[in-house]
Amino acid sequence: MDYHLLVCDDDRTQAKNIATLLKMSSIILEEQDIHPTIDLIATDAESVLDYLEFNSDLNNIIAFLDIQLDENSNSKGGLDLAQKIKTLSEKAQIIFITTHEELAFLTFQRRINPLDYITKTTNQRDLQRRLTETLELAIRKLNEFNYIKKNTFSYKVGTRIINVNFSNILYISTAKFPHKLKIVTSNGQGEFSGDIKTIEQNYPLFFKASQSSLINLQNVETINTKKRLIKFSNNDYLKYSRSRSKELNNLYKK
Repeated sequence: MDYHLLVCDDDRTQAKNIATLLKMSSIILEEQDIHPTIDLIATDAESVLDYLEFNSDLNNIIAFLDIQLDENSNSKGGLDLAQKIKTLSEKAQIIFITTHEELAFLTFQRRINPLDYITKTTNQRDLQRRLTETLELAIRKLNEFNYIKKNTFSYKVGTRIINVNFSNILYISTAKFPHKLKIVTSNGQGEFSGDIKTIEQNYPLFFKASQSSLINLQNVETINTKKRLIKFSNNDYLKYSRSRSKELNNLYKK
């Protein structure tokens, strides 16, 4: 898995120093088969935002930012940048590296929830150790987020976002009304707006049994190959397409 490191400090020397230390951290972590790469070393917020806009499909972002990004002592450019990064990627990990300890409380006021707040020090060994520990923690957090995301299905009903553990889902099928889908779980069922094709693309854990249904193979109880019927753990039945027979039988046997 790729991890993309971004460094932003208005002091170019400081930015390069942080990047150099992070490269050393990356070498240390490679022993654990972890391969982070430094994608960008910037001295202003605009460069970071331009980069993220151009690479909009980028995942697993870890940003090391200075809170004060210009000579104005009242500048909070790093905080603004952190908020914008979070808007673009909610799982992005933010680490502030700065000499301005007094600004730490602002990260809580802004609800940025940074992973760490590292004070710059002339002791390079201490800074190296802290960066390595924080980078390792950031990668662990991203992995946890990715695991939860992969194993959670989310859908919207009105203004509510409903999250369902994938293991509890039996199937999703088209509902009676156009552009509506029915989700059936071990705890009940619900309806939401959507289409089978989009869900199939976004959630590869589902198996497409027909043009109108996606199933969770974990909760299939039996398959009647003669009638092409799938029985689920709640005693519901769904018919599957003839074209899906071979793949379904092979996967179910596994």
